[in-house]
Amino acid sequence: MEALINEEQQKTRKRNIAVIASLFFACLIALTLFGNTLVALTLPKVITEQPVSGTLDLTFQGTAILRSAIEVDLTNPGGLTTTKVLVKEGDAVRKGQILVQYDNSEAEQQIDAEQDVLKKTKLDLNRRFDEYKQVARGEDPDAIAAAQNGLESVKLDITAQEKRIRMLQTQMSAKEKLLAPFDGIVTAVNAIEGLPSTASDIRLFYTDKGLRFDIQVPIELAVGLTEGESLKVRTIGKKSRLLQGQIMKIEASTTPNESDKPTNGPPTSSTSSGESPTVRETNRLLVSLHDESLHDGDRVQVELSKTVGKETLIISSKAVRQDRNGAYVFALESTSGPLGNVYYASKRPVTVSGANEQQTAISGDFLEKANIILESSEPLEDGQRVRY
Repeated sequence: MEALINEEQQKTRKRNIAVIASLFFACLIALTLFGNTLVALTLPKVITEQPVSGTLDLTFQGTAILRSAIEVDLTNPGGLTTTKVLVKEGDAVRKGQILVQYDNSEAEQQIDAEQDVLKKTKLDLNRRFDEYKQVARGEDPDAIAAAQNGLESVKLDITAQEKRIRMLQTQMSAKEKLLAPFDGIVTAVNAIEGLPSTASDIRLFYTDKGLRFDIQVPIELAVGLTEGESLKVRTIGKKSRLLQGQIMKIEASTTPNESDKPTNGPPTSSTSSGESPTVRETNRLLVSLHDESLHDGDRVQVELSKTVGKETLIISSKAVRQDRNGAYVFALESTSGPLGNVYYASKRPVTVSGANEQQTAISGDFLEKANIILESSEPLEDGQRVRY
């Protein structure tokens, strides 16, 4: 009987040990899962998309303000001190109108000195004439000839001095004031009273030589345009019309992508450290326009469109990031772990063949069936674990 009781106690003890061990391992597994869950919740949350095959439609619509076609910088050639500025920015001026007056006292003093020289030369002429009259009463031909030559020499000196004075007066008249060379509008006044003339005292638009405007166009659309080519331009207003402008110049430039500018709404994605906002390469078009009904300050609109020729891989533009090495994306990659898949972000360079505000055409060896990170709740780095 006692043996049966001892055997029953041993079975109970073993059963208790098994239950305690099971509870211990269950708690250990639960704590491990809970810890992994907590770690996962601290990881950046990402949203992905896969590139799709297709063609990219590039469109552009922009507005610009018309300006006079010719702009000229006017200055005083002598670098004289400004005494009075007679116009202000925005003034309409007529050809020959005085814009700026200058201090020309040095030229006036020089002319006065030359006038004194002329007076002395004329006195010398009178003396020579008296000498010639006295010699002419005699019969010495050599003396008469010498007196006559002396008289003619003084007359030539007087003629030369008068020409010199007239030249100085003309120069003084040209330098003491700045005149408008044509009808126009003053767009900048740099002359300051009391200071010497600068490289551009007055900037003047030529109002009789048509209008012009400049506009930034994405390089993908501008690449097919050439200088001298016509460009369709639409006027903005109640009576909108389609006109033909002419491309005068194409210059390279860069402007930030408008779609990358922050908004007042809640942030939906973040950029990685060292990453700069996507910069769209643009070209600056300078376009001339001739239409009598248009005026300086009117607004016009330009619309351009183009389809990227061959089929390519298309992805949302906000998935493409930019740093000093060029364009790249973050691809979502995974590895198998004891508790499931572990996801992380892998930085991959891409080649951009075209882009609009919503979509970008890209190419890369890894892109087939790849999951590209579109948005992330925190800044990402290459190789960083993420929550998918």
